Amino acid sequence: MTDHISDVVVCAGGLGTRAAPWTQHIPKEFQPVDGRPGILHLLDELTALAPARVVVVYHPFYEPFIAWAQKTLTRGAQATYQRAAHLPRTDLPLREQLDLRFIPQRGAYADITSVLNGIDHLQTTGPVTVAFADNLYPSDNPSRTLATVPPGQTAVLVRPYDPQESTRRGVIIADDDSTAPIILDLVEKPTADRARELEDQHGSGRLWLLEGRARLSNHFLDHLRGTPTQPNGEPSSPSRSAATPPHTLCDWSPPPHQSQTWARPVDDALRH
Repeated sequence: MTDHISDVVVCAGGLGTRAAPWTQHIPKEFQPVDGRPGILHLLDELTALAPARVVVVYHPFYEPFIAWAQKTLTRGAQATYQRAAHLPRTDLPLREQLDLRFIPQRGAYADITSVLNGIDHLQTTGPVTVAFADNLYPSDNPSRTLATVPPGQTAVLVRPYDPQESTRRGVIIADDDSTAPIILDLVEKPTADRARELEDQHGSGRLWLLEGRARLSNHFLDHLRGTPTQPNGEPSSPSRSAATPPHTLCDWSPPPHQSQTWARPVDDALRH
């Protein structure tokens, strides 16, 4: 637990179209994982940063569902349920230490839009931990790892490059500094042919797979606010600008079974 208030933005602004039609009825972040809604695993992870202000940015389509979720996830929710169900009182879950808020995403859907919405709501100048709600790490705590990043430094959680995973994740191209590699570019979910081109052009040793956590410094947040918008309304990726403040890689390499990405289990569930 930290001795200062941490700020966290949880990006959950999508509609889960890869898992449709299941996600017409419930946000993918609430899909059961190990017998509990997935978002509870994320909130448990974030308790390592408590006391913390956590803002979840959701798609407005789910407004009625989120109104209910706020009742069940925010402070006092467990005690309220136990009274209603005439159940004995138990210890409060650690996640109730979090100052948890939900806000609808404003603007064209994009991960960067969600981050900007979140930091505007928090009115923070940083640093900010960013968690993408469709990445879960039930057996480890990457947010705690990122909390050790020195002040003023931006870091992105990555794992070593794996060609078999490259088409399902963002592929980061880094410089060849082995001690503190710097991100040079990001290619989102390349095709298999494009991934092979990246391997031939840069070498596998300079490629990394993007994970679902980052820690953004004050300087980076200032840059992010000034990121130009593309014609489709989505802000350009800040990693592609020469003026971007350097952001390093935070290598997190657990056994593959310790990381769970929503797209795979949801798709698998829909097939059966």
